[in-house]
Amino acid sequence: MTDLDRKTPRLLIVEDSKHDQLIYARTLSAFALEFANSGEEGLERLAREEFDLVVLDYQLPRMNGEEVLAAIRTKLGLDVPVVVVTGGGSESIVASLFKRGAFDYVTKDDLHSPRVAMAVRASLERHWLAEARRAAEDELLRRKNELETALRQLQEAQAQLVQREKMASLGQLVAGVAHEINNPLAFVTNNLAVLDRDIHQLAAITADYRARFGREVPESIRGAEEALDIEYTLGNLDRIFDSTRAGLQRLRAIVAGLRDFSRLDEAEWKPIQANDAVRTTLEMVRYHIREKEIVLVLDLGDLPPVWCFPGKLNQVLLNVLMNALQAVGRGGMIRVSTRHVPERNEVVFAIADTGPGIPDAILGRIFDPFFTTKPQGNGTGLGLWISYTAVHEHGGRIDVETRVGEGTTFTIAIPVSRPDDPE
Repeated sequence: MTDLDRKTPRLLIVEDSKHDQLIYARTLSAFALEFANSGEEGLERLAREEFDLVVLDYQLPRMNGEEVLAAIRTKLGLDVPVVVVTGGGSESIVASLFKRGAFDYVTKDDLHSPRVAMAVRASLERHWLAEARRAAEDELLRRKNELETALRQLQEAQAQLVQREKMASLGQLVAGVAHEINNPLAFVTNNLAVLDRDIHQLAAITADYRARFGREVPESIRGAEEALDIEYTLGNLDRIFDSTRAGLQRLRAIVAGLRDFSRLDEAEWKPIQANDAVRTTLEMVRYHIREKEIVLVLDLGDLPPVWCFPGKLNQVLLNVLMNALQAVGRGGMIRVSTRHVPERNEVVFAIADTGPGIPDAILGRIFDPFFTTKPQGNGTGLGLWISYTAVHEHGGRIDVETRVGEGTTFTIAIPVSRPDDPE
C-alpha cells in the first residue's frame, strides 16, 4: 500500500482562470483541492498552511510561475513538490523550471487528459520516497552515532578498568619498594652517625698519641702511617662523611618521591605545592634524562597552593614527560615551566620538547584511548587519554602545539580551587 492509498493528498492549485479551475476539479477529483487566484495569494497560503503538492500555472498576473517557484524554494524554503502548467513546450522554459526545483510540468493542452493526474501522482510518489529515504538515512545516522557513543563508552570503561588495575598494582609495587629501601636506608644512616662519632674519637686519640710520643714511635708504625698517608686521611674524614651523608639524603629524597608517587589512586582533594609535584615527577625520570644526555630547562614560577588529586596530577605530568623523553633524540632539550594566571585563577604547566613534532594526520587522535604510534607491545595508548581525562576531572584543560621537525609543547591548565568551590 502506497502513501497515496493511505491518505488523500491536499493540493494547492495556483490558477487565475475560473474555467481552468473547474477542469482541475474534474481531472483531479481524487485529491483534496484548494485554489489560489494569484502567485502572491499562493505564497501567502503556503507560508501559513501545509500542502502535499502545488500545481502552478506559468502564466499568472504580476508574478509568473517561474518567479513564484523561485520564491517557494528560496524565500519560503519549502521542498513541497511543484508541478508547473506551461502554455507550451519551450525547452528553455522547461529547463529553467527544473533548475528552479520543479518536479514535473504539463501543458495547457494536457488539462483535459489523465496526464495531469499522472504527473501529480508521480511527483507525490517521488517526494514521499525521498522523504522516506531521508528518514531512513537520519535513522541510520542516529543509530551509527549511538553505536559510536556506545563503543567510545565501552573503550573508556575498558581503559579505566585497565588503568585502575595497573595503577593499583604499580602503587603497591612502588610503595613496597620504597618501604624495602627505607628500612636499610635508616639502618645505614644510623650506623653512619655512630661511625662518624667513633672514627672522630679514634682520630683524636691517634693525634694525641702521635703528639705525645713523636719520633719514639716504632719504625713499623711510622711506615704504616706513611703508607696510609695519615695526615691526608685524618684531614679528609669530614669531607668523606659529608659526601656520604649527602648521598644518603639524596637517596632518602628519592624514596620520599617514590612514596608520594605510590599514592596514584588517592581519591582525596587536597591543596599541594604544584612545583613540588613537578620536582617529584622529575625525580622519577632523572635516569632517562641523564641516559639520553637531555638538556633539562626548569623554569618554575611563584605558584599558590592548588587543590587537586595529587597522585593524578603526578601521573599527568609523568605521562607527558615520558612522551617528551621518548620524542627527543640524544642531546635534545626539554623545558618544564609553571606559571600562575590570576585572571583565570589557574596554574599552567608547560612541557616543551625539541622532538620531531606530531603530524597533522594523527594530531586529532592523540588523546583517544588505545591510540598509539609505538610498535605493538611497546605501549598501550592510554597515557595521553588518562592525562586528558584526569585534567578534565580537575576542571582544567590540556592543549598541544606542534610543528613537524621542530617540537611539541603540551600545556596543562589546572584551576587553583576545586571546580565545585563556590568561590
